[in-house]
Amino acid sequence: MSSPSSDPVILLLYICFTRALAFGHAEIKWDKLHKTKFYVVGAGLFTGLTVGLYLVSVIKTRLQVASGDAVERNASSVIKGLLKTDGIPCLYRRFGTVITGAVPARIIFLTALETIKVAAFKMVEPFKPSEPTKAAIANGIAGMTSSLFSQAVFVPIDVVLSV
Repeated sequence: MSSPSSDPVILLLYICFTRALAFGHAEIKWDKLHKTKFYVVGAGLFTGLTVGLYLVSVIKTRLQVASGDAVERNASSVIKGLLKTDGIPCLYRRFGTVITGAVPARIIFLTALETIKVAAFKMVEPFKPSEPTKAAIANGIAGMTSSLFSQAVFVPIDVVLSV
């Protein structure tokens, strides 16, 4: 399972909620954002993508641990073998554990990202850097810190999942 900081859904939501619109510059401020909608829509998108990506992760793991004589197998043969031996439930075994860790970790990531970004912009302001430099520094600080916070939740659950 990929970490929330490298999750494509995080990137998608970030782009949707914080980038300038194609027809004009419109920066969305965290304090003006409808947070209930943001979290509900975000959790729904995250869960939907996690359902699809989890299947890919299961297949990838099965291919990685395949024995020497089964190395030539491909993804479709792995799926057929899993469905034949264990049925559909085996494809999503331990999925509840993944969601239990992923949703809170993503909420922590998004909250920390946006709140730290605002604070970082204020912290960098006295140095009077150019706007792109200020944005790069603030987004870098926010991204690194929010990733650290979300990983503090997600990694222990991911370790439990892999045992």
